[in-house]
Amino acid sequence: QADAIHIIRAIQNERMDYNTTADVKNDIALGRLLVAVDGDKRLGSLAIVYKPHRGYYALMRGCVYSKQSRGKGVMTALIKYAISLNLGDLGGTPWNTNPAIIHIFQKCGFQYQYTFNKFYDFYKKSLDK
Repeated sequence: QADAIHIIRAIQNERMDYNTTADVKNDIALGRLLVAVDGDKRLGSLAIVYKPHRGYYALMRGCVYSKQSRGKGVMTALIKYAISLNLGDLGGTPWNTNPAIIHIFQKCGFQYQYTFNKFYDFYKKSLDK
């Protein structure tokens, strides 16, 4: 419960429209939220959501909670951990105006597939189970 409260407050402090309190509560309840920690400090999170109509696991709502933790490999570690779970194909839809996350996806072996709604790029990593 304390983790949930901390994560929700961190998300609220970032004022993200793509990662709401309801999203976080739901991701925690469904056991699909990865959280990066260092000792007792929560650094960031990433949801893994299966998209049956698309046939892949979507990496969604990634967030590094503080500016001091950004650029230090937190999101890379979360994505690499998601890959290590070997669930199957993974996909992500970063805004094409966010070069940092695009770089991370490319560094982790995701391949650009296409752009939709002008601002979203779809990246995919196919995994052999």
